[in-house]
Formats: sequence, C-alpha cells, structure tokens
Amino acid sequence: MSNYDSVENFIDYTNKDAWKSYIESYVIPVWRNASILKEFFEYLGKEFQNVLLRNVSEKYLPLLLGGVVPAKEDIYKRNSLAKFYNRFFGLKISDLQSWLLGGEATKMQPKVIVEETAFIRFVGEVFKWSDRAISYQTLVKAMEPEIDYEELKENGGELKELIKDFYQSVLNISVNYNYGTFFLWSIKQIPYRFMKEAYPRIDKIIDFLQMEFGLTRFNWKNPFSEDSKLYNYYTIWCWPEYNAQSDRGGWCGPNYSQGKSFGGSICVLNEVIWKYLTKGYSNLEDIFAEYFSFFPNLRGEYVGRVKEKLTGKIYSRIYYRGITAAEDRSKVGETNLTIMQMIDEVSPYLFTGLARISYVGDDYLEISQE
Repeated sequence: MSNYDSVENFIDYTNKDAWKSYIESYVIPVWRNASILKEFFEYLGKEFQNVLLRNVSEKYLPLLLGGVVPAKEDIYKRNSLAKFYNRFFGLKISDLQSWLLGGEATKMQPKVIVEETAFIRFVGEVFKWSDRAISYQTLVKAMEPEIDYEELKENGGELKELIKDFYQSVLNISVNYNYGTFFLWSIKQIPYRFMKEAYPRIDKIIDFLQMEFGLTRFNWKNPFSEDSKLYNYYTIWCWPEYNAQSDRGGWCGPNYSQGKSFGGSICVLNEVIWKYLTKGYSNLEDIFAEYFSFFPNLRGEYVGRVKEKLTGKIYSRIYYRGITAAEDRSKVGETNLTIMQMIDEVSPYLFTGLARISYVGDDYLEISQE
C-alpha cells in the first residue's frame, strides 16, 4: 500500500503543534456551536414550557405566530419565523391548528410547549462527544462561550447563522473532509504492522498518542512470543472505546467499553455525524434541506469512495490455533491460512473503518462490517 506521508496536505501526525491546531480549528468550533445551541434550547424550555399563550410577552409572539396562517395543510408561510423555531427547537403552541380555526372563539387557552427535535438530539450527541474529547486532552484549554441568550432570542438572523456555523463545523470535522479525523479514525483498531506501513513515522509519535490521546493495546490473545518481531507486528492498537471489555476479551466498541479518550471520542463523534446525516434516518434531512443548499450522505459518499480501492477480504471470524487459522473453527489446520495472512487481509477494512473487531473469544476474533 502507499503511505500517507506522501499525501499532499495530510496532517503532520508527528507534530504536536499540528494536533493543537486541529483541536483549535475543528474540535473547539463544533463543541462551541453545539454548546450554545444546546443551552439555547434549554433556555427556551425554562422560559416558555407550559406557559399559556395569553401570558407570552407580545414581543415574543412572532416566535410562535410569525408567518402562521389558518390552513388545512401547512399552517406556516415560507420562511416563517414560527416554523423555524418549531422545526429546530420544538417551540410551538399546543394544538395550534385548532386554535387558529376557531379555538379563539371558544375561549380555548393553548399552552406553549418546547419539544426535543431531531436537530436538538443531533446537537446533544455532538456536544456530548466533542465535550468528552476536549476533556481528555491537555493541548488546548476550552473556554466556555459567553452568550446573551435573551439577545439571541431576539435576533433570528444571528440564530440562523449560528445553526449554519454548527452545520459547517460538523462537516469540517467529519472523516470525509478532515485528514486529522481520518488519522484518528484509521487507527481505532489496527495492527502495528499495517499502521507502520500507512504511517512510516508512527514510532515518533506513538508515546504521545498513548499519553495525550489515549491510544492503547487491544485486548486479545496474541499467539506470538512477546519477544518476537511477529508479536510486535500483530499487536493491535486501538482507542479504549473500541477495545474488548476486559483482558479476557468480550464485546468491543463504545457501547461496551468503559475506556475514555480523545481519539476514541472523535471517532464516535464521526459515527454520530454519519448517523444523523444519512438520508432517511430522521426528519433532519427535511429540516436541513429547507434551510441549506444540500443534505449530504456522508457515510455513503465515504464508503463509495474508498471501497473500490481496497484489496483484501472481510472475514466474519478469524479462528486460530497457534499461527494456523481459518474462518471456520472446524477448518483450523485444514487450510493453508495463517493468522498473519487473515489479519493482513482484513487490515485495509479495519484501517478505513469499513470493518471492526466486534468480539474477542478465547480462540477467535469476530469481525463486523460497518
């Protein structure tokens, strides 16, 4: 394989200042934007939840009624302020349509409600993982944003720009567009031999990656003698979020691991971004399509770009006894395969994130396609 030292504009992964710049330029902005939007949603909830419409200050009625018209279908005009707040922040009047079509005459007293939206769920998860990433590094100190939420509430244009900035910062940090994120993503579960081929200078930075970003050795029963070259070659490195549950093995991945790290948090953040920016996953596609020029299918675009370039094979399981191996336990010793060959074949898929070691047994590794 060709190594990444020759890729133009690839991050200088051995340079601590390059990583400091990555955090300042990409991690902090996505965290900051998510933090502000998350707190603004909570601010709206504290101010408006279950308040009777008649008790809402007149200057804030446009947030609930701006661009609202009685209709059988869509009660919002195009570019309606009330629609914007409803779609992104779940701020609305309970049973609005009934009230518009005669509730006022029947002395109906609607309440204001603030409901979590797909957008706010997305913001919350982005904040969770970016916040955790920042907490598990010491290169950059993040300063809490100082925002006047009352002023933000009164300035719809500023709020829309903030959402636009959030959206752009999410795209900027994704694996699709960011070499720094790709580097962290590519080593979340990878044998040293393959990592060294991809990144020839990795030895210069591996101690830093362990101490600062949380890189660790994967829990599996490496069949080679600890003082051998093969043991070193097939030591699998990973972020703790993608390690097996214990030294004895078990399930692997963020849902099972108790480990926390900067590198792993960034990888999970990318998974969150891929999940939400997927066509058909939620109504986030409809919301974003209305206010932005396009809605990407990040995971699909990435898979389509890298899959056709890969060689090797994804095995569902790698059973081994000594160095002999097979995909079926009963075939170990009957094939000409070695564990080195099978791991080498699956490594390009681990490297690109199209496969993951999902379980470690006494005599096998289970591989899942991502």
